[in-house]
Amino acid sequence: METTAQTTFQNDFTHKNDSVHSKNGQFKLRNGTEYKMQYGVEGPKGALVLDGYSAQDVARAMIEKGGQAETFYLLDMDEIYRRIQHLKKMMPRVQIFYAMKANDWDLILKLVVSLGTGFDCASPCEIHKITQLNVNPQSIIFAIPTKTKEWMTFARESGVKHTTFDSSYELKKLKQHWPDAKLLIRIRVDGECTYKLGEKFGCYDTEAIDLLEEAATLGLSVVGVAFHVGSVCTSSDSYEMGLKRAKGLFEHEAKAGRHMKIVDIGGGFQSDCIDRIDEIAKLVNKTLDELFPDSDIQVIAEPGRYVCDSAVTQYNSINNIRRSTSPGENLNMIYINDGFHGTLHYVEPWQTVELYSPKQKQNDNSQQDEKAEEVILWGPTCDSFDRVMKDYKVKLPPCSPTDWLIHHVQGAYTWTFAGPFSSVPIPFARAVISKELWTKLKDCPVFGKSDFVVNPDISAPLSSSLPPLHKTREFNKQLNTPALI
Repeated sequence: METTAQTTFQNDFTHKNDSVHSKNGQFKLRNGTEYKMQYGVEGPKGALVLDGYSAQDVARAMIEKGGQAETFYLLDMDEIYRRIQHLKKMMPRVQIFYAMKANDWDLILKLVVSLGTGFDCASPCEIHKITQLNVNPQSIIFAIPTKTKEWMTFARESGVKHTTFDSSYELKKLKQHWPDAKLLIRIRVDGECTYKLGEKFGCYDTEAIDLLEEAATLGLSVVGVAFHVGSVCTSSDSYEMGLKRAKGLFEHEAKAGRHMKIVDIGGGFQSDCIDRIDEIAKLVNKTLDELFPDSDIQVIAEPGRYVCDSAVTQYNSINNIRRSTSPGENLNMIYINDGFHGTLHYVEPWQTVELYSPKQKQNDNSQQDEKAEEVILWGPTCDSFDRVMKDYKVKLPPCSPTDWLIHHVQGAYTWTFAGPFSSVPIPFARAVISKELWTKLKDCPVFGKSDFVVNPDISAPLSSSLPPLHKTREFNKQLNTPALI
């Protein structure tokens, strides 16, 4: 059965793909060549259906009763549900296209599909993950303005229709390799933000008109305007500015007898609190009513961090404690089992860390009364660059190697940025969902029976990340390798 997100672009769509066939990641092209595509990380399997327990209860049970020893993540699916519902409530005219680059765990993708969202994809592998869920490819916007000809061909043959551009050369490539694409011109709108995407993508106002005229000359169809104010944007008026610039381009096209019909306001919403979008929403709603009153104009957004960030918490086991005295200062160093080369590559100001001691009773606050000490957090690899929260002062009560550190708001750009340095594995994850939400979603065809665990043992630990032992005692004596004595 096909699962079609409710948020699709408003055009008729026929998809016939006879060039690429996929099964379990194996692909065969027209010439018979086979290859295996590497894409994403599947993430947690089988969300535990909780009846009377919280996500925190599960984490404590895993550590205190189940013998969980390795660092792990906990995904609260209810939090993602709350975020999406709040965004829909605050901006009812705006359709959500989840920016899956923030977190592409399978259960998160299935959850947002079940809630009627589309997808912002930025690579063929992301497109593949969504089409594997039997989602209508027209629920995808290929929202990257620079693509190789191979990427264009893959998107076209996967049935995707919409993409973005911001340069003349990109238009020429599209004319050759994806001439029937429905294009959105990406304009530059700079806001007060943590990550300035405008430095890399988006054309200036002075360039946009020329690009629209060139697209018309090439016979390409430009159906809308897209902008992104930058990630973690604190200036609400940047969205208003973007909409005003988009209106000017809509008017230019209308005068030329060409009509656009999609406005993409991007993402950039702050993620630490659910109501962070409220002020932006009021301004966006007001500006849309003024500039784009026609309900036939489709308005979309591409939230990523806002949707998933607060839904994931990391429980990081402590490997070692070391107190070192250097000239003029005492150093309190904590060695943890995930770090800079793992999922803690980027740490944001709103991401806090706290100490959790399994030996401490849940309501015992004596630990918090102890004097907090400034500490250095080291990751598990041999690299001296593997330091967590280096740019922040971290103070914690005295720790022991049996304690854990809890890193909050870890759902976005953690797993997706992790690397395989020194073959240190990425922490495993467990997902949980309330019985109430499970009852609402369990019959959605995007989910399978294995996606939920009813009546679970909440203390059950995750599998070990250690590789299998090579137990043979024989070795090749012809290999002239030195042996330690």
